[in-house]
Amino acid sequence: MSLAAERAPVEATDEEIDAIIAEFGGDARLAIRALLHDLTQIALDCEAAVSRGYVRGNLLPFRLREATDAETAS
Repeated sequence: MSLAAERAPVEATDEEIDAIIAEFGGDARLAIRALLHDLTQIALDCEAAVSRGYVRGNLLPFRLREATDAETAS
């Protein structure tokens, strides 16, 4: 298998997206927050396993901010 074929983008189906949103009681904001958290964890795991010089410290394209009390109450 070629390198390009291995890195081809994977498109999520509507059914997969609906299943994720349903998992969070229909709250899209919670679903997105959980997915961003998972991406951050994957990046942190990768960052810990890969030489920092190799990736030049650019694994985390975003940083999640801590949820405020107002956000967690809603």
